[in-house]
Amino acid sequence: MNIIIWILYGYLLLFFHVFTHELGHYMMGRFIVNIPKENIRIRLFHNPPHVALRAQNKDWIKPNDEKGRFVQTYFTYDPEGKHSFLFIMGGFILQSVIFLIAAFSIYYFIKNITLANFIIGGSLFFNFVYIFADLAFYHWKRTPSGDTSSSLQFAPVKTVLFIFFLLLSYVVLYLYIANFTLL
Repeated sequence: MNIIIWILYGYLLLFFHVFTHELGHYMMGRFIVNIPKENIRIRLFHNPPHVALRAQNKDWIKPNDEKGRFVQTYFTYDPEGKHSFLFIMGGFILQSVIFLIAAFSIYYFIKNITLANFIIGGSLFFNFVYIFADLAFYHWKRTPSGDTSSSLQFAPVKTVLFIFFLLLSYVVLYLYIANFTLL
């Protein structure tokens, strides 16, 4: 019975992980890039989940649009691309802030080390899968398909540093919490 509960926790963690990731893109689009709310939408139950932008012809465009219309539509709101890195990495930013704070709060206030490290470990695993699947697909197809491969196109050093410190933040908190279990 206990294993079933942990599997359910895993699915809930995955769902909230995907939701907060897409919400991060949405929030960066709305509040940093200033995309009007009627022109940006979270499509959580599409394959893959994504944030869509509405083109001038009123079509909803997904990020992996093969004709490049998503990028064209994005640049109508941010012509110089000044906020493009934040928009692309907004999913990682929000999900990391929320999950790391949640895990630390569970550890610090509730004293549930197992659940805290489950959240951190699960989130770290999801990030690894997302990042490296994106990079593998990019290597195979030779076209960007996700956040990491897209941002590598225009900001390779910034992207590598961002991903390194993102993953490092999970590892540091995981080790910090785990270290206290040994005392």
